[in-house]
Amino acid sequence: MLSGRKALKNIDRSLQTVRGEAVRLDQQLSRISGQVAMGQRRRLDLLNQIAKVRLSEIESGELETEFNSADAQVIELLGLRDIAVDKLESAIAALNVKIEQEEGQREKVLQECNAASDKLVSVESKVQAELKLSVAYVDQFSATQAAEAISEEAERKVEIASSDMAEKSKPYQNDALFMYLWDRSYGTSDYEAGLFSRFMDGWIAKLIKYEPARVNYWNLQEIPKRLVEHADRVGDVADREMMLLQQLEKDALDNAGAQVLEDNLEMLRRQLDAQDDSIEQAEVELNQMLSERAAYTSGADEYIRKSLNRISSALEHQNLDSIHRYVRQTHSPVDDKLVVELQELEDSLASLKGDMSGMRRLHDGQINRLRELESVRHQFKNSRFDDVRSGFSNEALISSVLSQFIQGVISGADLWGTIKRNQRYRNVGSSPDFGSGGLGDLADVLGDGAIDIGDILGGGGQRRRRQRRGSSWHIPKPRRSGGGFQFPRSSNRGGGFKTGGGF
Repeated sequence: MLSGRKALKNIDRSLQTVRGEAVRLDQQLSRISGQVAMGQRRRLDLLNQIAKVRLSEIESGELETEFNSADAQVIELLGLRDIAVDKLESAIAALNVKIEQEEGQREKVLQECNAASDKLVSVESKVQAELKLSVAYVDQFSATQAAEAISEEAERKVEIASSDMAEKSKPYQNDALFMYLWDRSYGTSDYEAGLFSRFMDGWIAKLIKYEPARVNYWNLQEIPKRLVEHADRVGDVADREMMLLQQLEKDALDNAGAQVLEDNLEMLRRQLDAQDDSIEQAEVELNQMLSERAAYTSGADEYIRKSLNRISSALEHQNLDSIHRYVRQTHSPVDDKLVVELQELEDSLASLKGDMSGMRRLHDGQINRLRELESVRHQFKNSRFDDVRSGFSNEALISSVLSQFIQGVISGADLWGTIKRNQRYRNVGSSPDFGSGGLGDLADVLGDGAIDIGDILGGGGQRRRRQRRGSSWHIPKPRRSGGGFQFPRSSNRGGGFKTGGGF
């Protein structure tokens, strides 16, 4: 079985892989956007050189002044952009260092949590062994077990009676004349009507043989009510017996010092939660910076936008029309090389812009995967799946779905669903289904080293739907408050115990 801590490390490694790919795409986008900017500047230069050949001295001088002015402004803007990028990169690097340090601190707190959890498990294991030898506890368990069996049987009869009533009532409810008399309470002390109405209602009752049908229909409705009242009474008895059983467990745990250990464990878990909150906040800031950097690397920042606008403004000069006509018509050997280079450059710029568009889509997808995986990790931590008792029944499957997520085959929701379905609480000493705990939240947990539902229900018994008190035994509870991602495993169905089984 894959331990919770190892599973979290696998998620962390996957997160590093996704981040590494995002950085690689960042670098490629940065390289392409730089090539586009340099290509635009080279285009200005080529057009300027061609203009010197083809235009008059006055016209070429005017164009050269405009081009040189645009080029100088672009150089200044790109210099400011380099400063802004360096500042952003420094902030990202500092934040990465902070997150790494916070993660290291969290690992220390987690180790303390797991050590405290081990101590609590040891005490619970000792208490459970002692309770098995306690005559008073065994007698109370037997009494609780018997009361639970009676309560379950009573609820089963309620279900059967309710189902029978729904089915057998249909012929009566579909008979308009019968339901007319029934709704008027005919045949009972509640019936009220005038002389003529009584005569007509009596005639109808004789016609459809109402009275025996009324008695049968009344019984169909009344029997489930009586059975519900009985189920409530025996259910209350079962609850009282359960409370007595759990009080014996609680007293034994308190005498063994379990409460002090539990309080210490909860304090450490609060520290762990605070550490997770700090890491989460740092990751939010980091994601904002990564989005800002993505704008720079993809050439969508204000500096590139201003540079391209300035270049576009320069290229709107009216004399460029004659240059472009010349480029299309020239046969002169004087500037053939310049013309060929310009045409090749324009083709290259068009290709680069296409590459940049595709790269942006890949980059956006990778950033989305990064955030989804961060969300999965937050959910994992907040669910206490990295606790010492937590494990995963299918290690190969967890590795496979992480790989599929990285490849973009499945979504973060699919990944988290698989992780949740395969999570188990391992028997690491004390048994969470001991005594009153057998019908708690662990009833739906299956797998190697975990609690089997057949054992919990005593070979096919039915869980009572009545509200139960919480189990006496301690398993990691999902984080209920704080943090950005909270995914409790299920509603709190409380404690319970085995029916028809031992301890």
